[in-house]
Amino acid sequence: MIPKPIILDISEWQVPTKINYDQLCREIAGVIVRVQYGSNYEDKHYKTHIAAFKKRNIPVAVYAWVRGTSVTDMEKEASDFYRRANTLEPTFWWLDVEEQSMRNMRQGVEAYRKKLKELGAKKVGAYIANHLYKQFNLNTSTFDAIWLPTYGINNGQYNGSKPTATSVYHLHQYTDRGKLSGYSDYLDLNRIAKGKLDDYFNQKDNPIIIEETIRYELITDVYLREGPSVHAKEIALLKKESIF
Repeated sequence: MIPKPIILDISEWQVPTKINYDQLCREIAGVIVRVQYGSNYEDKHYKTHIAAFKKRNIPVAVYAWVRGTSVTDMEKEASDFYRRANTLEPTFWWLDVEEQSMRNMRQGVEAYRKKLKELGAKKVGAYIANHLYKQFNLNTSTFDAIWLPTYGINNGQYNGSKPTATSVYHLHQYTDRGKLSGYSDYLDLNRIAKGKLDDYFNQKDNPIIIEETIRYELITDVYLREGPSVHAKEIALLKKESIF
């Protein structure tokens, strides 16, 4: 299945001339657009993508592949990311952490996040490669949201496979072989694991509030009684495998 709402992430690899934005925008609820690959490489099509999606009332967040080799370099990348994307008014800023670009990634990525916040980015999240999550050991508690990939059989749909590195994440990229109207090649598709669409795709500086629903399944029959004693009068019988 393809969970709704559909969140798309794209970069220059999805060439604008090959996209029917009218059709594609009828399929999605939000999009995350890559702005840069480190400081020295600016995505070719991010401005075109963002303008096209905004014209069709699709809310836009942005992301940057992190390549800093020192704390100073990480802060420079943050400054370049902000300079390139700030006037485009993204709803969320994501750091794409998939490369061991410096020895202490925890320190470097935190410097990147902190600099972005100081410059004025309201909501900053981290996309972390599932297989490198423990190795990077990022301080995820300082981010506004975490985004993780795990594909499972990767057939273009969500098949129940979930990230294994941690249970604390908000967005889940579940395939890089998605197919949607308006584009003939494969697409990265994402689902919301925690929160709601508005948490990631609005301009308001509101915290993300996660409402957890806890359910219990009985593993044996349970008698409800009038008092806290096995000798008290029975009121009802709750059957095994009942869910509350």
